[in-house]
Amino acid sequence: MPFRVLLGTLSFFLVTGCAQQGLYRWVPFVGHGNKPKAAKVTASKTGPFGPITGPVVYGVEVRAQVNPPVVRLADTRTLEVRVLLINRRRQSVALFFNDSRRYDFILRDGTGRKLVQWSDDQPAHPDPGTVLINPDERAEFVGTVSTRDMVAGRTYTLETQVVGYPQMRQVVSVPAVP
Repeated sequence: MPFRVLLGTLSFFLVTGCAQQGLYRWVPFVGHGNKPKAAKVTASKTGPFGPITGPVVYGVEVRAQVNPPVVRLADTRTLEVRVLLINRRRQSVALFFNDSRRYDFILRDGTGRKLVQWSDDQPAHPDPGTVLINPDERAEFVGTVSTRDMVAGRTYTLETQVVGYPQMRQVVSVPAVP
């Protein structure tokens, strides 16, 4: 008789435990079990750098800034271009590079023809590297692009890209005036 009471008590607790937690919590081969969930990357909408204004890739916002925004060809010989990579995730982001080139700038005319590429006259060393961006921090890359092939009265596009990450690119319109 005590065996039947013990068996009844155990089955009562098993049934009530399975009803609250689900049978798959107790028996791993029943139901869907504990399957690993896919990691979801969510970018915060605000932070110390303001709202998101550029594309977000891998939780990193890509911003391009051109100084001066309107080129006066009589006064300006070069454009200063900045690429800002802002980490919008809650974890650190590591970007891996095969050589010393981290970024590139390409100036194109209205038809899409390449006028100047920043990396053409930059040395490249075969040293692999890593850029680590912590949460709510940024990495900044700066370069200069020559305006010698620009003609007044036309609008040009400046394409900024992170080398090895084709999704991390930004295109900025640059008007040229006399």
